Amino acid sequence: MDPPPLRPPLMEELVEEVLLRVSPDDPATLVRAAVGCKRWCRLISGATFRRRFRELHPAAPMLGFLYARRSGTDFVPASSFRPPHAFREDWNAIDARHGRVLVVALESFSPTGTRFIVWDPVTDGAQSLPILEFRPYSWGDAVLCATAGCDHLDRRGGPFLVVVVVTDVSQMRTSAYEYSSDQGTWSEPITVQHPNDWIMIRLHAHVGNALYFNYGLMILKYELGKRELAFIDLPSEFHARHMVLMQAEDGGLGFATIQESKLSLWSREAGADGYAGWAQQRVIDLDKLLPVSDCNISVSPYVYAARPPYVVAVADNVGVIFIGKDDGLFTVHLNSGRAERIVVESNSNFKVVPYKPTRISCAAPTALLFYVLELDKCLHLVMYTFALILLHYLCSPVP
Repeated sequence: MDPPPLRPPLMEELVEEVLLRVSPDDPATLVRAAVGCKRWCRLISGATFRRRFRELHPAAPMLGFLYARRSGTDFVPASSFRPPHAFREDWNAIDARHGRVLVVALESFSPTGTRFIVWDPVTDGAQSLPILEFRPYSWGDAVLCATAGCDHLDRRGGPFLVVVVVTDVSQMRTSAYEYSSDQGTWSEPITVQHPNDWIMIRLHAHVGNALYFNYGLMILKYELGKRELAFIDLPSEFHARHMVLMQAEDGGLGFATIQESKLSLWSREAGADGYAGWAQQRVIDLDKLLPVSDCNISVSPYVYAARPPYVVAVADNVGVIFIGKDDGLFTVHLNSGRAERIVVESNSNFKVVPYKPTRISCAAPTALLFYVLELDKCLHLVMYTFALILLHYLCSPVP
């Protein structure tokens, strides 16, 4: 009896449309498809597919987040991406932007100086910066790309900046230092006097060509390029409230806060008189999203009382907000309205740094290369060679 006829292969146009819709935060799936079929491999590594994939997924995905623990920093994945070293002992992650992570070496911290390290989780490369000598009461930090006109999607490496803002409680002043990788040194500080005695610097946001630091009673603005400091007023009802600065949906400055179990998103808008004010853009009822506190969760001896839900961090351009509760850490996805618990433990002061790559096409093959090496140590050398060739094609510039 003759075997049944083989089914005709799927039309390449249909295969391309399916593969284009693979989520960029699941890079392993895309490269697994290329490994399993020669036709699909040619399709995925082609310039047309790469161009269309970037057009369909213009924003870099959140590959995970860095979770600060007492003994170091732990990378918690939100996709199939796994860095070579997921846990870094004696490192405290404080910021991540444009594919880089800014950390503090805990063993080097002292009242007279601090050593900062810039780390790339994808390549595992780390650059130690010169010790910055300062004695702050409070401080905030940021790392960002220094290439003019860069969209931060099609570039890896290159020059970067690190900005450190510190307060001096004895002098009642705030100073800003800037490190340039091109120069290899810290700049001389620029200084501004405190307008009040509330000087606790909190999380910051990068909007346009400026960094904005939550200063408690107001917002401190650091203008990049000009290296100027200025203060922005906050409404009085938010002076004593925990809030996290963010990039608003319109691209301007905004913040997220929780009021009576409701997540509120605000943005700064120019009024008819030319003066900028704050307007509420969105309200989300957390009682309908987050579960009731689990009484079985063990309570840390350092937690003395249950704390109301609070905003921990915001992943800009991804639509994900991290919320801390007395029974765990949650994420709220603004686009889908979905919420999930990602850390099951009691902590009254979660410290989270979202991580996004600079380049979708580089993150995908690199992540799967780690995936292949981890799952099958005995793969044939041809498979390793294929993975490296695919890595080269996907990371090369699109003509």
